[in-house]
Parts: sequence; C-alpha cells; structure tokens
Amino acid sequence: MTPRHFGLDLRPALARPTGVGAYVLALARRLPLEARDDLFYYFSASLKDRYPPSEWPPNVKLVDRPIPVRTLNYAWNRVGWPPLDRLVGASLDLVHSPSPLIVPGKRARHVVTIHDLFFLKHPDMTDAEIRRDYVPLVHEHVRRADGVICVSEHTANEARLLLNVPPEKIAVIPNGIDPAYRETPTPEEVEAVLARRRLPRGAILYVGSEEKRKNLVNLAMAYMGLARKRRRIPPLILVGPGSHWGQGGSIAGGTQIHATGYLETREIRAVMAASVALVLPSLEEGFGLPVVEAMAAGLPVVCSRGSALEEVAGGAATLVNPIDTGSIARGLEHVIDDPKRADEQRRLGLERSRVFDWDKAAAATLAFYRKVLGS
Repeated sequence: MTPRHFGLDLRPALARPTGVGAYVLALARRLPLEARDDLFYYFSASLKDRYPPSEWPPNVKLVDRPIPVRTLNYAWNRVGWPPLDRLVGASLDLVHSPSPLIVPGKRARHVVTIHDLFFLKHPDMTDAEIRRDYVPLVHEHVRRADGVICVSEHTANEARLLLNVPPEKIAVIPNGIDPAYRETPTPEEVEAVLARRRLPRGAILYVGSEEKRKNLVNLAMAYMGLARKRRRIPPLILVGPGSHWGQGGSIAGGTQIHATGYLETREIRAVMAASVALVLPSLEEGFGLPVVEAMAAGLPVVCSRGSALEEVAGGAATLVNPIDTGSIARGLEHVIDDPKRADEQRRLGLERSRVFDWDKAAAATLAFYRKVLGS
C-alpha cells in the first residue's frame, strides 16, 4: 500500500501549549505510532521562536519556518496561499488544521477541528484576530472542509445549527487526558512546587486563561462574598491568569487569592495534589480539559451547568449557574463543607475520567482521516 502523506499545523503547540496547543501536541505524539507506514509532516512557524527540539518517530518530518504568525494566518485564511505542500516540501494527501479555518493544500483533502463556537455567538468577548478572521470566514472554511472534527456532542450540535454542517461530515472525537494527571506526585515534588511558587495547601483551584468567557470576575466576586460571610475559607489559586488577579490586584484584591501565571503540567499536577477542589465557572466551553484532568487527579469539581462542561462531567461534578455568583458560592460550599459529597465526587470523577484517553482520540482521528480520503 502506498504511504499516505498527512500534514498537521503544529503552531498552537509552539510555546506554552494549553487548550488547542495541548490538543494538537497530544495528537502529534500519537498519530505516527498508529500509522507507522504513513508519513507525517508537522509544520511550525514564527519569526522569533523556534519549535523546541523533540524526539519524533522516524515517519515524522518537522518543518519549522521563520515566518511571522499573523502574516501567515492572514495569507492562509484570506488568500488560501501558500499551500502547506510547498512549505513542507512534499505532496500531501490530507491536511489537518486544529482550528476551524482550513490550512491550504494543493490537492489535499482538508480536515478542521472545531473546539467551540463561542467566538461566533459573542465576538465582542474574543480577541481582535479571532474577530477579524474566524467570525467572517468560519462558515466558508467549514463548508469547504472535507471533514470536521468536534471535541464534544455540544460542539457538534452547534456546528450543525450555526454552521449548517451536514452530520455525515462530522466526527465527534473527545479529548484525552495527559497521563501525568493520572500519576500521584511524591510529597517532595508537591512541597517543592508549593515552595517555589509560594502557594498554600488546601486551596480551591482554577486552571485556565483570562479570556472573558472564563468568567473570572464572577468567580472572584463569589469567592469574596464567601470570604465576607465565613470565618475561614480555603485560599483560591488561579493557574493561568497573571499576577494582577492575585493579592493586591485591582479586581480580585483579596489576600487569599493567588495568581500564578502559566505553569507546566507537572507543576499543575502537584498543585492539584495539595488542593481541595477545582472550580471552572466558564460561560461556555467546547470541552473543558481542566475538568477531566482534575477528575483524573482525584479532585472534586465545581463547574458550569450547560455547554460541554455538563456533558464532559457526566454527573460527577457539582454544577452551578455561571452568571449567578450566589450559585457559584453555594457550589463551592457544598464541596468545602460536605466531606461525604467531596469523597463521592472523587470516586465518580476518577471513574468518569477513564472515558477520556488520547490514544483512543488519536486512533479515532486517524480512522476519520482514512474515511475522508476514501470518500
């Protein structure tokens, strides 16, 4: 059988991979092992950053070009040029974009991944480049794509309703969980991370970005409301947001709120081992990786009702109304004050987390590639 040539845009994983970056990196590490007779061309580009050295299987070629990210995005999204074949120096059979916008190829079939469509419903809450390109172009790009991967049933439903994507063109392939979250760190590892980052034990933990849809203002208001009415409350640690969200910040301000900025996976896992619960009160998520990662680590979870979070949690989390600070506060109290409830959520969460596996996701993704090529 003639080897297939697959192209994958690895740029979201270039620096500090989270969200889409974590997704594409997890697939990139596993896809070549699922198809050892096929060839994989991974592409990265930036004017100032080079892709870090990494050991790839022999059927992988990584091509890293000094091209400005925004310039290339504009050319790809608006002009459909240059084709990835030209950039990687190979004729490609299929090109996979980890975003909803096509990465162009000469004669290749095209697969895109839709993580969520929040940007389409609330463009005012997204950054400038997303508003400029994703909002006006997503309908046309998804129409032209040969296959569409959605990371949850919620996202697939929205793709059908908002973008008129035919059901037969969609594959629902849930994300997996980094194996590091299933491993228990040693007490020494936990202490070292807490000491280095100056973080307390027994905290409520948030993991995510500062995007408006993450609803950090309502989380901070709910937490400060609890702090005013209770004599004692666990500290709140925000992993991802910058220091202005922490103590002395103009918004959070409370001395019990700590903001760490970006942490590596092993550091997050260590902080999870020292925390009492994870909270993710997002206005909307297409999947919600921190929820399943926390469940795999044995943490009870408080997250938003609706969107993909309720689907992914699968009955193993305390659900709250994200626009009601009182609901968020009550959800946190349920976990803090009821040890039996917290223990039951740990048990259910560990069980639920076994559903999500990156090896399964990679195998399903490769199977979808083959289906698209055969159609």
